[in-house]
Amino acid sequence: AINDGKVDEHLRQELAAKAFYHLSFYDSQIGNYFSGEKFPKELTIPLRKTNILRYGENPHQEGALYLMPKTNSPFAKLKHLWGRELSGTNIGDIHAGLETVRQFVSPAAAVIKHLSPCGIATGENSFEALYRATEADPVSAFGGVIVLNKPMDVKAAKNIATFKNEREGNIDIVAVPSVSPDALELLKKVRKSMGIYTFGTIEGKRTEKWDLKYFAGAVLLQDFDEMTEKSFKDWKVVTKKKPTEKQLEQMKFGFKAVKAVRSNAVIVIDKDIQMTRGIGSGQTSRVGATKIALEQAGKLAKGGILISDSFFPFDDCVKLAEKYGIGAIVQQGGSVNDQASVTAANKAGIPMIFTGRRAFRH
Repeated sequence: AINDGKVDEHLRQELAAKAFYHLSFYDSQIGNYFSGEKFPKELTIPLRKTNILRYGENPHQEGALYLMPKTNSPFAKLKHLWGRELSGTNIGDIHAGLETVRQFVSPAAAVIKHLSPCGIATGENSFEALYRATEADPVSAFGGVIVLNKPMDVKAAKNIATFKNEREGNIDIVAVPSVSPDALELLKKVRKSMGIYTFGTIEGKRTEKWDLKYFAGAVLLQDFDEMTEKSFKDWKVVTKKKPTEKQLEQMKFGFKAVKAVRSNAVIVIDKDIQMTRGIGSGQTSRVGATKIALEQAGKLAKGGILISDSFFPFDDCVKLAEKYGIGAIVQQGGSVNDQASVTAANKAGIPMIFTGRRAFRH
């Protein structure tokens, strides 16, 4: 405060902090612009607060959202249209959904819970993609976050109304590029507290240099896990039986989908439709993730595609796949025990591909 024309020490310190923060914010942008180094020895990352969140990950944790200046991230254009304000948990789930659906050119939908999808699908339009994504696991979709890569019209919005009325399922957040006026009015009636947000176009090329991960006083800077399409040319069929063209098409969709699932991840893709039928996520054993995915898919696993985000250390996953009638398998390969899995697949008559590329997500 100012008393008798004098600035007290507390105010001076507060103003000094603001001045230095502002200068470093400005200078860091200049440094980042001029720097040609991939990983500079010293680095300051500029961030500007956009809003105070409802809470962080839990209601007892305060939280705020910051953005990098001039970013083309969808978060920079995130607009609140209706319902609940965002929490840190919602921010994480929207991000997971965006990273999932941005991989697809065709209309795609993801239903996210706790940073991992419970349903991923594409379709001819947003309605079809969203219907498939919610049907993939309607139980887990309860309380989830829906993210689309194409605009939401009233037909697509009716999916959410149907999910509410026929399955008694609530959706917490809907985040889409845009929403038509009639679709917005319908969604407002479905659930008063459901947050509805738009974020505009998902840009193909990111403005950010790095994928950042924070670890209590340490920050990991790494490349974004992209260029998936180009990696398909390195795939190798390692079994006597080769996958059909249809199976290859489903495999490519599935590999993009498994990239979005928390590791260890194994998923089952429908044999005909580009949608998940079973998702085993965040398991500490690969066979455990395989069991969850297959059990969730149930009878729909028959003829489907089993996708793993890394290699099989043993042949147990292949033998489980055989029991459920899986039609084809995709895994990284590279285990010292690869031959056991190949032998099991040949014995079962299941075509198997090695991608040579790991797809961990943590």
